Amino acid sequence: MPEYTKALNKIFGTALDASVDGVVITDNSQPDNPIIYCNQAFSEISGYSINEIIGHNCRFLQGSDRNQKARAVISKALAEGKSCQVDIRNYKKDGTLFWNELSISPVLDEDGNVTHFIGIQNDISRRKEAEYNLLQERENLEKRVRDRTKDLKEHEEFLKGIVETIRESLLVLDPDLNIALVNKHFEKFFKINGNQLIDNKLTEVLEGSWNIPELVNLLKNVLPSHNPFEGFEVAHAFPYIGIKRLLLNASQISVDGAYKNWILLAIEDVTERHVIEKKKDDFIAIASHEMKTPITVVQGNLQLLERMLNKGEVAGYETRLTHAMESVEKLKRLIINLLDTSQLTSGTKNKMPSVIQIDQIIEQPMREVHSIFNKHEIRVIGDKTLNIVGDKNQLMQVVTNLLTNAAKYSPDATQIVLHIGRVGNYAKISVKDEGIGLAKENHTRIFERFYRVSSNDNIFFGAGIGLYISQQIVIDHGGTIWVESEIGKGSVFSFTIPLSI
Repeated sequence: MPEYTKALNKIFGTALDASVDGVVITDNSQPDNPIIYCNQAFSEISGYSINEIIGHNCRFLQGSDRNQKARAVISKALAEGKSCQVDIRNYKKDGTLFWNELSISPVLDEDGNVTHFIGIQNDISRRKEAEYNLLQERENLEKRVRDRTKDLKEHEEFLKGIVETIRESLLVLDPDLNIALVNKHFEKFFKINGNQLIDNKLTEVLEGSWNIPELVNLLKNVLPSHNPFEGFEVAHAFPYIGIKRLLLNASQISVDGAYKNWILLAIEDVTERHVIEKKKDDFIAIASHEMKTPITVVQGNLQLLERMLNKGEVAGYETRLTHAMESVEKLKRLIINLLDTSQLTSGTKNKMPSVIQIDQIIEQPMREVHSIFNKHEIRVIGDKTLNIVGDKNQLMQVVTNLLTNAAKYSPDATQIVLHIGRVGNYAKISVKDEGIGLAKENHTRIFERFYRVSSNDNIFFGAGIGLYISQQIVIDHGGTIWVESEIGKGSVFSFTIPLSI
């Protein structure tokens, strides 16, 4: 490359990194159009580090907020290889909503084929907030004027009642169950602007999440019967925050004035407490079951072999011995995974990084998995000669876990595809199966320690630690791991590892 061109490229790279606008470049020649470059401004806007962004499709910024008209405009432009500009809702790593003014342009090669897309993102959250506040200011002017005339004593007594009742999130409801007040805790927890809820019925907000007949009946009895309630439990998939388990308490506001005979509804999040308790119970049950099964198989086969030897029989000896050895190997892998989990949690598991070719971490796992799931063909696509930096044994463990899961959860399929590609300064390794798939709400949770999808418990046995271990190893190597999946349409597990530059 001529020195002038190198210098020019360096100038362009420096200019992009210095830009206050977020810039991303995606590779249209690879599956799912992954991000191969982003500048520092894009990282700061989104809250994700650059290595957490590389390899993902840009849709991950929308989280679960997928039903946006802007997304359809983007999809159409990408499919047609055209430019477009939209305003779209995105979410930072901590879940904070921000608005982006996004411009997308295709990059064409000499034959007119789209090779890449360039996206320019400008954070317009302040502008959107200003527009919204101006609209609210006009609509609520009359209401604010009335509010200024309220008696100070009434306010003091009302606020005292709130403080005495509140646990975390709080709603004040009028006798018709319309929302009169939303506190900051509620806004932050449910990731919504409280002004959007005021004067709306409780049963109609948050996509009808509170439209629970038993809860409605309890609330309607708070006022006429002077009958407060405590500890009403709600488990629901709420918009923006997913599945949560909540405890609700409600009581009548007993002060004179504008808020007399209204309802104070306090909400406590007990999701984590419930998850921890369930994990403890699940771990004991899963570990007991997973250890009991191979031990029983070994014991049964050894007893049968003993009887066969006593009778001088040899037919079927090797088969019984093989079954026993397979069960011992399964028990060994379970114990190793449990030990790895303990070491990862305590921080005592150390890696020994070196420069290795990708084929060194995939060949042995492919043989081992094929020997167990021999009806599955493992097809490799991409460059196996890419050099990465990492611990060979740990990365082999990640590939083994992903290939094993792909085979186990696609019992009726005959093929698994292992794709290798370069994304920026990372190697991206993907394992695609044609199995049962995963619901969206499980895409993050399956990487939690001891988590298992409840609908699979009676069909596919496991301790729920393989993906947890894999995630910890990948993160420790400076990469990321994620899944793209739909129920009934298979799964694609992908992870990135830094290349040896």
